Amino acid sequence: MKKITSTALGIAAGLAGYAYWSTKQLEVFNYYIHSEKIGKAWHHQKILQLSDLHSASFGRYNSKLFKKIHEIEPAMIFLTGDILDGDESPHVAIAFIRKLARHYPLFFVNGNHEAKSAFYPELLAAMKTAGVEVLANDVQTVTIDGDQLAIAGIEDPSFYSFRHPDLSKEERELPVLEKELERISSLIPPDTFTFLLAHRPEYWNYYQKLPIDLALSGHAHGGQVRFPGTEGLFAPGQGLFPTLTAGRHQAAGKTLIVSRGLGNKTWIPRVWNDPEMVVIHLLSE
Repeated sequence: MKKITSTALGIAAGLAGYAYWSTKQLEVFNYYIHSEKIGKAWHHQKILQLSDLHSASFGRYNSKLFKKIHEIEPAMIFLTGDILDGDESPHVAIAFIRKLARHYPLFFVNGNHEAKSAFYPELLAAMKTAGVEVLANDVQTVTIDGDQLAIAGIEDPSFYSFRHPDLSKEERELPVLEKELERISSLIPPDTFTFLLAHRPEYWNYYQKLPIDLALSGHAHGGQVRFPGTEGLFAPGQGLFPTLTAGRHQAAGKTLIVSRGLGNKTWIPRVWNDPEMVVIHLLSE
C-alpha cells in the first residue's frame, strides 16, 4: 500500500513539475496570409500577436520573451487582451509594455481581465504615454510607401457586462457587441486588407459579418489540456470541449487565428499546451 501511495505521489509531483515547466516554455507559430489586397510594400512583413500575458514573466524582466521577440523582428505587434491578471499588481505588465513600445509599434485591445482590474486605468495611462495605439471600437490605418492596412479593434463586452450583473451573459454582452461591430464596420476603408483584434474567439460568427480579412483572438488559453486531435478540455466562454481555442479557422471568406496565449488564469493547468507567440507573414499576390 505504501509503495502504491509513494508511486502515486511521485506521479502527481512529476505532473505538477511538468505543468509548471511547460508554462515557462515559448512556442512560435507561423501563419502565412496571402491576399491581393496586401500591397507590395507589406510583402514578407511580419506581424507578431501576443495575447493573455496575465502579468506572467519569462525570465527576469521577461528577458526570454524579449529575446524571442527581437529574433522575430516584427513590423508591428498586436496585443489581444488580458495583459493584466485581474487585480494582481500591474507592474510586470506596465514594464513589459514600456520596454516593448521603445522598439515596435504596438496596437492593443483589452480583454475581460482588464475589465475587472482596478489597475486598468494605470495600465491605460502608461500605454498612452508610451505611444501604444489603444483600439476600443475603433479603426486605425498604417501605410508603407502608399500601401495601406487597416486595424480594427473591439473593446471587450465584459466592460458592459460587469455593470449589469442582473442580466444573463447573452443579454449583457450581445447587444453591446452588435453595436460595436456596427460602428467598426462603418469605419473600415473599402478595398483595404483589414485586421480585427478581438479578445474573444467565441464570437467568431459575429465577426464574420464585418468587411474584414483576418481576425486575431486569444482568451481560450488553448483549451487548457490539449488532448491529441482536440481543441482542448475547457475554454472560458465556450465551456467543456470547445471548438475555437487555437490555430487557423476559416469561414465566409475570412480567417480567424486564435492564440493559445502566454499566461494562465484558471485552476486547470496547461498540459500539452505551451505558451504561444503567433507570427503573421504577409504575402502580396
